[in-house]
Amino acid sequence: MKITDINNQPRTCEKAYPDTKFPGYMRIQFKNHHEWYTLNEFIKFNPKLKHLTKSAVMPAKDIAGIVSSSGKDFLKDTKYHWSDNIYLGFFVWISRGKGEGQKRTVMKNNYNTIFIDKPWKTKPNATSQYVLSRNIHKVKAMGNTLPEEEMKKYEKMAQKINIKKGLKPAPKQYIKTTRKKKARKKARKKTTRSKQKKS
Repeated sequence: MKITDINNQPRTCEKAYPDTKFPGYMRIQFKNHHEWYTLNEFIKFNPKLKHLTKSAVMPAKDIAGIVSSSGKDFLKDTKYHWSDNIYLGFFVWISRGKGEGQKRTVMKNNYNTIFIDKPWKTKPNATSQYVLSRNIHKVKAMGNTLPEEEMKKYEKMAQKINIKKGLKPAPKQYIKTTRKKKARKKARKKTTRSKQKKS
């Protein structure tokens, strides 16, 4: 079978077919080895063989998400269900929250976890937003937080200002009140009522 390779050189191969393990790639089988070309590269140099790409799994689109958890060399997002290795070769950039500014290359992925080429310096967590893209280059953005985390910060500031002015703090929308805090609040109210009754 005659093909034109990505260096625009005519070559003979045994077969060319979409590789189901690597979405967006054609596997070219030569006598003693094989090579991978992206679908676009294969079609560009072999327009008459475009029909061979019909059953190919298309490459993934760029996405942004929020980290569910991470480890030394992986990141998990349980909101997604990806095809195996669909993000192979993509860059992952931590754009907000803990670990922001880090960029890594995806070596493989399963249904909700991506594995990277080198360990995180700072492991991302649930405050971290990530971007998966082929087009992340010079990353300089720092000091970003998730919108919800940002609103918590501003809400705390607003409450402190109101308390200083002797005003009643606005109802909490973003700051979660823990059970311990609620219990302490109830205890304070009971103490205040008992003091008022005694007086």
